[in-house]
Amino acid sequence: MEPSELLSQARSRSTDPADPLETLSAAITLGEELSRDTDALLDLAVRDARAAGASWTAIGERFGFSKQAARKRFSPPFAGRHLANRRKKRDAACSFCRQTPGPRSHMVHGEAGRICGACVSLASDIVADLAKRR
Repeated sequence: MEPSELLSQARSRSTDPADPLETLSAAITLGEELSRDTDALLDLAVRDARAAGASWTAIGERFGFSKQAARKRFSPPFAGRHLANRRKKRDAACSFCRQTPGPRSHMVHGEAGRICGACVSLASDIVADLAKRR
């Protein structure tokens, strides 16, 4: 698309096409939208190239930067599933003993954290012992 066409589009979006500052504001918004669309287009094209077997080196060369820069720019965050799974397990762990949930350890979920069955039992014993001392 030609820049003059983009300027016409910005004028048509402007609240007052006769005011150059309103047209400028509309052009800034249009530029941001086009930038997001361009980023999405490049992400899809890189994903297609990777699916077709293109190396990060070849992709980086097309952009004029290194394979490391290409991988960093276009790899989704936490691409390693093992890291994401480890974080999920850690976040679901007992807030007291850090035991992760499993088939034999049930968790009670609260607003500020979680507590496993073993810690509930221990807390119950502590409360019962304190009640006996009074």
